[in-house]
Amino acid sequence: PSKDRIFNIAAEIQDPAQRAAYLDDACGNDASLREEVEELLRHDQEGASFLESPPPGVDATVDQPLTEKPGTGIGPYKLLQKIGEGGFGVVYMAEQKEPVKRRVALKIIKPGMDSRQVIARFEAERQALAMMDHPNISKVFDAGTTDSGRPYFAMELVKGVPITKFCNEKHLAPRERLELFVPVCQALQHAHQKGIIHRDIKPSNVLVAEYDDRAVPKVIDFGVAKAIEQQLTEKTMFTQLGQVIGTVDYMSPEQAKFNQLDIDTRSDIYSLGVLLYELLTGEPPFDRQRLRSAAFDELLRIIREEAPPKPSLRLASSESLPSIAADRQTEPKKLGTLVRGELDWIVMKALDKDRSRRYETANGLATDIERYLKDEPVVACPPTTAYRFRKFARRNKIAITTTSVVAVALLVGIVGTSWQAIRATQAERVAQDDRARALNAEQLA
Repeated sequence: PSKDRIFNIAAEIQDPAQRAAYLDDACGNDASLREEVEELLRHDQEGASFLESPPPGVDATVDQPLTEKPGTGIGPYKLLQKIGEGGFGVVYMAEQKEPVKRRVALKIIKPGMDSRQVIARFEAERQALAMMDHPNISKVFDAGTTDSGRPYFAMELVKGVPITKFCNEKHLAPRERLELFVPVCQALQHAHQKGIIHRDIKPSNVLVAEYDDRAVPKVIDFGVAKAIEQQLTEKTMFTQLGQVIGTVDYMSPEQAKFNQLDIDTRSDIYSLGVLLYELLTGEPPFDRQRLRSAAFDELLRIIREEAPPKPSLRLASSESLPSIAADRQTEPKKLGTLVRGELDWIVMKALDKDRSRRYETANGLATDIERYLKDEPVVACPPTTAYRFRKFARRNKIAITTTSVVAVALLVGIVGTSWQAIRATQAERVAQDDRARALNAEQLA
């Protein structure tokens, strides 16, 4: 296998012993190949990478030290501290001095990594962000090049934490988690309307920051985004046949193929479904340990072919259910009951292997969640008469209770009146019979 593919597989193996065993097998006696792959792995930090895997055709060296450090000036920006680093890029918190004073996140290509392919991807991300204007997507402010000619761009500084971590630290109830998830869907809808597919939706790319005591989710890192109908950069950029892009736990079945030419916006909807699954159950649909220990081809087969358990079933079988429920301010049994039914339907519709059966748009998913929150019938469930009546009854509980009381009172009144009428009729009949017997007795006498 190629250096790119070996790196892709090794980067997904978390256990050091398993990773070393894989590299022994994949690299064999090729010491230089082994050294190159290990060097790439050392520069790849999960969750903060500029690219999830290296683009094909990169022959840049990666052993050059960073020339920037806190205090360094780049254009109108002064670097304050490094806040993220991946295999190809590094992100600093910086202070802009002019024309306005503010703090930004500055992303720069690393020294030695400025190959044509990496620069093309870098510019594509910058262009994708520049095209969008949504309160739940990080904004790009400016772009330029360093004195050494490496490109950079300044974007909105999001002082947040991954959405799953935020929800657990704040012990948000399921309803609060759903309310926080809805704007994430709306942000992706905006990106899709601009012709951009994110392709790497996961908790570390959905950060939640608090503004005036209000939690605001922000979708970040469009480093592997794909344009649907336009070209994001004039520079040469391609995805090699056989390269898998995305993060395994959140990857759609279409992404788990070596040919991703037909990826569309419904791939992001699947990833949103995985994120929703984890927000509700505390775990992704497929067991992480199983995916990490599986051979690469088997791992992709699982994602493409196996149906994950419904969220309620996953909760029922989880050994961590008490702590999962505690993080959601509810009791274990109540959490399973809450998720069972409508939320199961919503999540599983988003996770359908057949993308034609998923929600057609991210906004469709958001709208169905809003229906659930309003106790309205959701699209994802069978629209039976009994189900619709239950939803109607729940929405109109006071009116139905009042009507029921009145109906019962009327019924009691009708029954009482009828019973009195029956008794009066019976009494009249008895009296008539008594009079008839008395008259007969007189006639006989």
